[in-house]
Amino acid sequence: MNNIVHLLNSICQTAATYKKIEAAKGEKYNIFRVIDMTSNETSVHSAFLADLLSPNGLHQMGDVFLKLFVNRFFNNADFKTENAKVEREKYIGSVTRNTGGRLDIIITDSTGKAIIIENKIYASDQENQLIRYYNYAQNLHPRYKLFYLSLDGIVHDEEKTSKDRKIHLHRDKDFYTMSYESDILGWLEDCREKVADKPLIREGISHYINLIKYLTNQTINKEMEKELMGLILDNPKYIKNLGIIKRAIAMSEIELQTRFWTSLEQEMKGKGYSTIKDGTYKYVFDEKEDRINGYYKGKPNNRRYGLEFMVGSYLDAEIRYAIRIDEPMVCGFFVTENNGKTRQISKDKTYKLLKDKITEELSEYKPDDAGFYLGVKNLKPDLLFKTMNPDTLEHLANMDKTVSQIAESLYNDIEKMKTVIDRQVINIY
Repeated sequence: MNNIVHLLNSICQTAATYKKIEAAKGEKYNIFRVIDMTSNETSVHSAFLADLLSPNGLHQMGDVFLKLFVNRFFNNADFKTENAKVEREKYIGSVTRNTGGRLDIIITDSTGKAIIIENKIYASDQENQLIRYYNYAQNLHPRYKLFYLSLDGIVHDEEKTSKDRKIHLHRDKDFYTMSYESDILGWLEDCREKVADKPLIREGISHYINLIKYLTNQTINKEMEKELMGLILDNPKYIKNLGIIKRAIAMSEIELQTRFWTSLEQEMKGKGYSTIKDGTYKYVFDEKEDRINGYYKGKPNNRRYGLEFMVGSYLDAEIRYAIRIDEPMVCGFFVTENNGKTRQISKDKTYKLLKDKITEELSEYKPDDAGFYLGVKNLKPDLLFKTMNPDTLEHLANMDKTVSQIAESLYNDIEKMKTVIDRQVINIY
């Protein structure tokens, strides 16, 4: 045990040393984090990538970056980069079961070849989304490549987005996965080399590279990485205990999340809001499910679980508030009928006035197109229980303070919502 304690102390000391070096060099500064635009898929990530890929981008580098991309990911195919057209959020028709939607990024050349990118940072997979885009490409483009781009290169709900009763898409045949953490990062490094003598473009790409490393928890610099590896690999006693250390870390992640949910549930109860436990949603502490453990083991059914609280009644429905696990976590107001059994009805016209009032008076909450929420937002502070990035760990190291702040914020928003509901009910009657 003393060996493990000594190793952990040494790792902490090494990390502290490099944090001081990082601070002295200003390496932690990132413009995207400053303006709190780190995870917006459309306005940040798709926008930045599409501009780099476009021969007519603001970088004025022509097709240099697109050529690098094609050489990496399109198997050096005869893709005509010089006059390629890059579009974002391309509308391909109304959404049906197997057609329609919006393509995050599509690149077409003069011969009709296409590169289609479905870009996922934290958004959930949509029903048959890859199938719809596959059908579009099959019908219109003689040769194409459909990519699913995510932080880790994993399709997080493959059954939902790529498999249907009649169509079953196969990875590496019908579509290809791509990751930010290695694929896009490698391409960006190539792009930066091409503009070494153009400081504004170079530093813009550098800020985006740092953002990707932050989102994919790659904040350890190469020097620190080598030193930590040496610390472990140069000592046989540490190597012998690697399995124990790995298991202890995994158990600690589970326990940290368990403590978070337990503390939050208790804090909200103290403010007068007891958790709903009616079996109509994925309650985090459902006795029949080991949800938190399953979350880290990647079990499909252990996603989007959390807590729900009663807000009030509106017409013949219940308004509830939910906080759910995601990357990052989300929270928001939604409508249920039939004692919580009827859901995904928030887009019903019956609730339009209420939805408009939420947008007006609780402006951080935005309605979602799928109809799950009247208004939803990312939980603040951002907590990434899967990635466990440095900011998340900082917040969890101060668990009582973090949970107290979150509970106070949720309580205030629920109380505001009660006022909104009361005014709407008076106006109706």
